Amino acid sequence: MKNISDILKGVYELEASTVTPLEGYGSQNYKIAAQGNYYILKITDKTVASEMLARAEGKVLQALSALKGMDFPSEIPMVNSEVASEYKNHLIRLLTYIEGDFLGEVAHSSELLLSFGEFLGRMDKALSKCTPQALALLESPWDLQYFPLNLTYLPYVESESKQSLVRYFYMQYKEVLEPLRFQLRKAIIHNDANDWNVLVQHNRVSGIIDFGDMCYSWLVNELAVAITYVMMGKEHPLEIAQEVIRGYHKQHPLELQEMDVLYYLVAARLCTSVCNSAYHKTKYPDSEYITISEEAAWKLLADWLAINPIRAKNKFREAAGFEKERPPKLSTLLQNRAEHFSSSLSLSYELPIHMNQAAFQYMYDAEGNTFLDAYNNIMLAGHSHPHVVSAGQKTMARLNTNTRYLFDEMLNYGHRLLTYFPEQLSKVFFVNSGSAASDLAIRMARHFTGREKIAVLEHGYHGNTATGISVSHYKYADTKEEGKKSEVTELPLPKVFGAGFPNETEASEYFIAEGKKILEKSEGQIAAFIAEPIVGCGGQVPMPEGYL
Repeated sequence: MKNISDILKGVYELEASTVTPLEGYGSQNYKIAAQGNYYILKITDKTVASEMLARAEGKVLQALSALKGMDFPSEIPMVNSEVASEYKNHLIRLLTYIEGDFLGEVAHSSELLLSFGEFLGRMDKALSKCTPQALALLESPWDLQYFPLNLTYLPYVESESKQSLVRYFYMQYKEVLEPLRFQLRKAIIHNDANDWNVLVQHNRVSGIIDFGDMCYSWLVNELAVAITYVMMGKEHPLEIAQEVIRGYHKQHPLELQEMDVLYYLVAARLCTSVCNSAYHKTKYPDSEYITISEEAAWKLLADWLAINPIRAKNKFREAAGFEKERPPKLSTLLQNRAEHFSSSLSLSYELPIHMNQAAFQYMYDAEGNTFLDAYNNIMLAGHSHPHVVSAGQKTMARLNTNTRYLFDEMLNYGHRLLTYFPEQLSKVFFVNSGSAASDLAIRMARHFTGREKIAVLEHGYHGNTATGISVSHYKYADTKEEGKKSEVTELPLPKVFGAGFPNETEASEYFIAEGKKILEKSEGQIAAFIAEPIVGCGGQVPMPEGYL
């Protein structure tokens, strides 16, 4: 392309004293010093979309220029009075330079955050009077109503656990937001009020730049994007977001429904950011602009998972002056349970917990609390794991049947499962629960050996069927049960920790010897030995090396 200085002279009649390249997505950007003023020159590939966006941006900036005390770029016309023109298959635009410190460079006081919300509220109120025109036709992965477009970048995220985190929030997006996509208010929004697009003077937000991601989208997305970036790196992110929401609501009142989806929109913006960073840094690995917020975004996304969605929703409601969501009274739930369920089903804790939702290692109660789940029979892949949910949804949407018929899932899974076992274990029985599995295994062992006795470990638990209870020390040792039956041979729990042995080897040798002494008393009578490799009800006790 022709020298930048020559373009400025020929197209704008400006003599440039300095031309400084700036980084950016999708365009070549330059800071221009010319004749005592500063400007921003933007050069983009000429496409139908870029021309549409340039025209729309021009009309938006013109509408915003009427707002007093707020700084926005304005377009500098060319010699021929055009504001955007083609030059050798490129679109050229010159904008005024806005003074101020970036929001990312200053301390975020409550006063500043409140003014940030007020600024965005005033801006969006003015934009609500603009017609969307061509913006309504654009589909961008940075527009949260098109968030699923970002999944094409997911393979570029190197960590599988991070990919799962993105998939989880995409799953929540489908569950919560997609049913509401035609109910949420829409308007033209800036859509990128991040730390490096927002300008500050005298501890107040004074201006905003870079309308390149402007779109016609859900109005609440403006707020979602803004609070996402100011929450990064904060110890109490929800309280930070509240200040911005208060300011916005004061200038441009929000709706209750918008507050209730904000938690999931923040997650979607974070996922959009990290997916785009993962993809674009493969093309521009040395670009700080592309990865400037990547680490902070991943950190906030992990922290976001630990925040109960109900707590976030109530914090956002509170900031906008709406009533908090109130869960049913605990007394009502307990009465319902007593009416319809047996007292033999015990409740944990003196003050029982009303659980509402769960994600991976976390459980969320109806009061807004988050619990790290190391107790609740946690699934191997964690709660609501997107791979597990997706597999279940796809299969049940197509076929849900039993072993009386031929179908691919049964045959393929059985074949794959057996590859993990010795060749002599060549048959699979599918059952409905661990209790049924234990029961069937014991029946088979007794039938095959012609023996009745079963060797078990102290504190073991193997199910709630009659047979399962009879071989579970955790159950039969309870005073409410019948006690140990004569066909059960009980071995001591080989617990290394706290057993008084200097090392695992000696502990293992001792418990092996003790177990053999007991087994010798029932020689020729034992059909099977049943044990958990990690004894859960005994305190998560792993078997010592060599014991099994």
